[in-house]
Amino acid sequence: MKLTLKPCQMEQITVTYLDQMHHDLKEELSSHDIDPYLDMESVAEVIRSIIAIEIVMKDLMYEDMYMVWKLENGVEL
Repeated sequence: MKLTLKPCQMEQITVTYLDQMHHDLKEELSSHDIDPYLDMESVAEVIRSIIAIEIVMKDLMYEDMYMVWKLENGVEL
C-alpha cells in the first residue's frame, strides 16, 4: 500500500509531532524540577531541544497561530 500525502498534510503531521515532542520535553523538565534526576548536560540538551522546536514551529506556522501556540505552550527561559 502506498500512501501519498499532500504538502499541507505533511506540514500538519510535522507540526503535530513537534507539538507532542515539545510537550513531552516540557514535562521532562517539570519532573526534573520536582525531583532532580538529570545531569546538567542532559538538562542543557532538553532545553536546546525545546528551543529548536519553538524555532521550527515559528517557521512552520502562520504568525498569528504561532503566537497563540507560544502563549499556550511556549517556555520562557
